Amino acid sequence: MEESGKKARKKREAGAWLAPAASLLGAAALYGVLTMTASDSDIVSEEGRIKREGYGGEEQIYEVWVEGLEEQAVSVTVAVDSQIYTKEEADTAFAQVMENMEERIRGENRNLTEVRSDLVLPSRTEEGIRLRWYSSDPDVVDSLGKLGEEVEEEQLIILYLELSTGEYHQEYEVPVRVLPPDRSPSQQRLADFLKELSRRNKEQQEEPWLALPESFEGSALKYHTKEQGGYESILLIGAAMAVLLVMREKSEAKQESRKRQKELLLDYADLLSKLMVLIGAGLTIPNAWERMVKDYEWALEQKKQKPRAAYEEMRQTYYQMQSGMAEGDAYREFGRRCRLQPYLKLSGLLEQNRRSGTKNMRAILETEMADALEQRKNLARRLGEEAGTKLLMPLFLMLGIVMVMIMVPAMMTMG
Repeated sequence: MEESGKKARKKREAGAWLAPAASLLGAAALYGVLTMTASDSDIVSEEGRIKREGYGGEEQIYEVWVEGLEEQAVSVTVAVDSQIYTKEEADTAFAQVMENMEERIRGENRNLTEVRSDLVLPSRTEEGIRLRWYSSDPDVVDSLGKLGEEVEEEQLIILYLELSTGEYHQEYEVPVRVLPPDRSPSQQRLADFLKELSRRNKEQQEEPWLALPESFEGSALKYHTKEQGGYESILLIGAAMAVLLVMREKSEAKQESRKRQKELLLDYADLLSKLMVLIGAGLTIPNAWERMVKDYEWALEQKKQKPRAAYEEMRQTYYQMQSGMAEGDAYREFGRRCRLQPYLKLSGLLEQNRRSGTKNMRAILETEMADALEQRKNLARRLGEEAGTKLLMPLFLMLGIVMVMIMVPAMMTMG
């Protein structure tokens, strides 16, 4: 026994150190991560140099501490522009961009001599060079590379391109051969029919109706709109909503029942206490019952108390007895309506006292009072544990938010 007690004590001591150790390890890990990701110290080299962004980069703003200007270090803001090309470097970069220009802009087309779909005209390269496009015929190909109206025959379009970086720029011409869409016979027939509809629409704009062609290329035509359908889903949604509403009502009923049971258990000790005091003052059980009901009704009228399930059941029992129901039957109905073991026991005690006139009724109620107080403690403890469990999720969410607030700026600084 002594050895088992020592083992249990050692386990408790080890458990007591577990949480502090975990906290220290977590703090050390977070410190290490933040230290590794904090790259501000690497901005200024030992020689006093700050690295620029590459060609085409953005201006960077740094906070630098300068020693020697005054007695103490002074914080200054340094704006560092990106690196720019020299004239020779710009010419070389322009030539490299134009070497693979066809591959950059052809999109889904095989080459620029067989263009049947939109082109991809970039406005900037990875080398930091800006591109501006102009078209010789925007109705066929615009400056974004989008094809306009369908062409009936091939057309040669010139795309004018201006490459620029800083103060250097160069202009080029990119020839593009646009061909009619490559269609199957059925697709071509449909395209011709749509053109016929467009022609009729323009011709008949002054008429109140658009007369559709009765035939096309020797085939008789009939027209109808698509039948509206898919309304069956409304029935399924309605059935699902009905099931959910039924389930919701059952869930709410269960929650109300549980809430009522908790309220009855919490009020049981208070009910017994008042009943004992009134019986000790010399009142009979029916008179004590009436006094408790009247006091409850007065408190409700004065808005000093909210409705409570236990006293509402007592109230109903009192008026049942006033309307002629036998006292014993009223007590039994009281226990059955409450549907809890303590109240069933209390109704049995009251019925026994009515039949046999138990002299030690006060002592019996005192014993029952002790049990009720113990039950109330256990219930309060259980409710506290449930509340603590419900708070775990918000606490974890708050911890996650704090970690994100710390880690995101650190990672952005590192990037």
